Amino acid sequence: MCFHSDLRTRIDQTIQIGLGALPEAESEMHFEVIRQWLKHCDENHQDGASSCLPPTTGYPGSPKPTQKRLPTRVIEVGRDGDGKVFLRQTKAEDMGEWLALSHQWGPMPHFCTTTATLSRHLEGLDFDALPTTFRDAVAVTRALRCRYLWIDCLCIIQGDGGDFNEEAKRMEQVYSGAYCVLAISRAASHYAGFLGPRRKRDFVELRRREEAPFYICENIDDFNTHVLESDLSRRGWVLQEHALARRTVFFTDHQTYWECGEGVRCETMMKMKKYTYALFLRFLPLSM
Repeated sequence: MCFHSDLRTRIDQTIQIGLGALPEAESEMHFEVIRQWLKHCDENHQDGASSCLPPTTGYPGSPKPTQKRLPTRVIEVGRDGDGKVFLRQTKAEDMGEWLALSHQWGPMPHFCTTTATLSRHLEGLDFDALPTTFRDAVAVTRALRCRYLWIDCLCIIQGDGGDFNEEAKRMEQVYSGAYCVLAISRAASHYAGFLGPRRKRDFVELRRREEAPFYICENIDDFNTHVLESDLSRRGWVLQEHALARRTVFFTDHQTYWECGEGVRCETMMKMKKYTYALFLRFLPLSM
């Protein structure tokens, strides 16, 4: 059960504030929920003991521990409406914030940077030509007002003559240093996308006269099933990404979840303490 924020009755202290229907994915309200999660963490979880803080060591080559050097390559996403995004090769003095994508590659062919495509990607990639999952990741990065996005298959040169072996050693800094990680629990490939319609949540709206409503809603808060038992979380590389990330936004078929050092927040506005699922994560069966 949940109630509208304008409701003022004796029951408003005993049930959860919220809305019966979640906002449409990719809507301004959906993005604003994620922005508020980040803002709350930035403003309230910054004491010295918090695991939400950036790593103190920085990316290799950072001149100061508190500064974060950008990864070797990042995607500069631009602004809403820009027709291109650009792969950038960074220098040792380049500092900034980036989001990192955690996703399933899916069946071949994969959309990658190789020695043959590197120069072309540096000149710019057409936004409309990107696989749907990558377009959605760019849209979220723009909505969160972050300049850079890191996607493994684009920011690491793949195949013969590539630099995977070198860049793989830097994954800890990439994921732990990211402003947050976007984990795509609902997309099985580059081309599936994750900002499409979610499964509808059943609810009944109840209202007395002209008062604000309250709702009896289907319970869709299931972080274990939707995230920890998802196909994404069963990949060995993704377990590492999940463990390293200090803040993660999970996109599932049912709703969007937020995880940081203080626990999990659901798009329904439910909050869960981290200890309720930490042990489950340790024993999750994995495949590479």
